[in-house]
Formats: sequence, structure tokens, C-alpha cells
Amino acid sequence: MRQVLEVTVPVQIPDGMKLVPDDSHGYDGESLTGRTWTAKDLRLWCGNKSWPWLVDNILENPRYSREIGSMEQQGQLVHRGIKGSPWRFKASVMAAFLDRHWEELPW
Repeated sequence: MRQVLEVTVPVQIPDGMKLVPDDSHGYDGESLTGRTWTAKDLRLWCGNKSWPWLVDNILENPRYSREIGSMEQQGQLVHRGIKGSPWRFKASVMAAFLDRHWEELPW
């Protein structure tokens, strides 16, 4: 039988630096209810993926077209369809969408 020994090695934090919570996803621990994401917020939430990646793999992916279309009809995702027009996402709904499809996406 193989035994695994877990060892914790203390890390020395250099002077002038401090540990801060990781809010790289644009989420500070508060509820996403009532929040709106921009394209930049969505990129950060998805691990700083490029905008073309998000468009190809999520927003214009035929696999999700019905669900994305439904979000647009309900005003949870807003885009005018004109190049350069801003995207807006209802944060709680988009986060739930990403959670549902996390394993399917080509991260």
C-alpha cells in the first residue's frame, strides 16, 4: 500500500508585499445579483481569455445559440449587433451559464 505524505512549506513574503484575496475574476465575494458585466468583466471571469475566443466558443457557438438567444430576448445579454457596440451581461445569469457548461468548454 502506498502512503502519501503531505508537507506544507512556509513561504516567506518579501517586505513591502502582502497577501490579498484573489479577485481576478471580478468577484469580490459579494453576490452577483444586480450586477452587470461588460465584455472585459466576462473576459476576466473566464481566466482572461481573448475576446475572439469568447465569441467563437461561447457567444456565437451554435451549441449554445438557443440559450444565448433566450438570454438576449429576456434582456439578460445585450448587444446591438453592430461592430463596436458594447456587450452587457447580467452577471448572475452569465455566471450560471458558465457553471452549467464549464466542462464542455475548450479551456
